[in-house]
Amino acid sequence: MIPKLHDGLKIKGVVTIRAYKAGTKELISESVHENLVMQGNNTGLDLIIQRLIGVNTYSLNITQGAIGTGSTAVALSDTALTAEVTRAAPTLQQDYGTQQAILQFFFPDSTLPNNTYNEFGTFVDGTQLFNHVVFGTPYVKVAGQDTTVQVTFTLTQ
Repeated sequence: MIPKLHDGLKIKGVVTIRAYKAGTKELISESVHENLVMQGNNTGLDLIIQRLIGVNTYSLNITQGAIGTGSTAVALSDTALTAEVTRAAPTLQQDYGTQQAILQFFFPDSTLPNNTYNEFGTFVDGTQLFNHVVFGTPYVKVAGQDTTVQVTFTLTQ
């Protein structure tokens, strides 16, 4: 029998959504939301475990971020956003220190429709949901706004 060891390793995700005046770096608004890393089969934490044991079906590379209008509460077993609108590839991927990974996704004014957005998630290999958040306060995108979504994953004990 293999004894269970618990070191308290945790992964936490924080999503920061920022609106800028289109074509500039002039910040209009910012909101920060904690999110859940998925725990279902072939999502989130399970993808990490698969890689540790040599199951390489999925790369574990986050290749897309998706924004949507769904407002259904997030469940650890989610495999998709409730009402996805559009996706973007990461524009920034940073290994920050030894405990954080930071990704940014840019949605220019011309590609993100004016709407009220309630959710965001990232996808491994474009297909496997890694994390999902429903915003505490909806993000209202209007004409003339570029949108950046930053996701910070922190590993702690």
